[in-house]
Amino acid sequence: MEQQPLRVFCIGLNNHWLSHWVSRPDVQVAGVSNRYGEATEHCAHLPQFEDIPGALRLLKPDLVTMVTPPSAKTCMETIRTVLDSGFDIYLEKFRPQSWKDGATMISLSRSTGRQIAIGESYRFDKFVEQTKQVILSGRLGNLEQIVWRCQRPNIRAAWMNEYEHVMLEDLTYHHLGVIHYLIGVERFKQVYATSVLPSWSIEQSPSVVSLLAQSDEGLNLNYYASWAAHGAATSWLGEFQIDGSKGSLQLRSNGLVFIHRDGAEEKIAPDDAYSFELREGIVNEFIDACKQGRKSDLDILLFQPVIRMIQASLESVRTGNKVKI
Repeated sequence: MEQQPLRVFCIGLNNHWLSHWVSRPDVQVAGVSNRYGEATEHCAHLPQFEDIPGALRLLKPDLVTMVTPPSAKTCMETIRTVLDSGFDIYLEKFRPQSWKDGATMISLSRSTGRQIAIGESYRFDKFVEQTKQVILSGRLGNLEQIVWRCQRPNIRAAWMNEYEHVMLEDLTYHHLGVIHYLIGVERFKQVYATSVLPSWSIEQSPSVVSLLAQSDEGLNLNYYASWAAHGAATSWLGEFQIDGSKGSLQLRSNGLVFIHRDGAEEKIAPDDAYSFELREGIVNEFIDACKQGRKSDLDILLFQPVIRMIQASLESVRTGNKVKI
């Protein structure tokens, strides 16, 4: 018997997200809702609904997903409506009005018994996946230090000013999501953070971030990222070095390199079998979780340590002190 396509209801019309669902042969976009008042030309052929509870009752979708445009914030009332209607909700990304909203979402998920999943696209990267495999293999030994650097050029983007600290709340969110996938950021017990606005920045939200974090077992994180960088830019993922008792792993502009204790270097080739990347990887994970009737690997309960670390970092920026996570 031919398997029926997954019926999906999409809230928010950002085409970079919606296009992934529309292009899937195993998905039928049963309807969309223009929650954030976006342009609709690219989805004019799809059924559109203003009344989200009514749409959920009528369509009875298999999966509900929501995308928030950069200039807006994740609508907690919409999340509450979907959960109260008896559906899980899968977010492309978390853009909170306040990072305390994370605790509210966790409470809502528990009280309704419904799942909230938060997309984290950078973890669906072939170099990240290969790094994960190297760590799991034990080749690095006991992990002792992670040094991370990301440099992106100064840009004109008015949506940045909707954030109190745009780098820390937007791009750092992705990087910490990757670090969480690799080693679990719940290991870090305290953090010291700075977030500054350089004089040459085009937009006015602080865009240069430094984080120092420590774990009880001696693992240290040294993180720096700039969205107003001079000179050569890194990729969005950035570059990193993970030092262990047996060796080091570096992500450079040309790929992954394992450095032995004697200094010898060994290039690590990514696994070509890992075919899903970035947003495509999120969509694939959400669909698989729904079809298999399981909790998504991106469930908010699993992502909670990242939310807590960003909250602690924001507090550190405000107070100028180390903050317990």
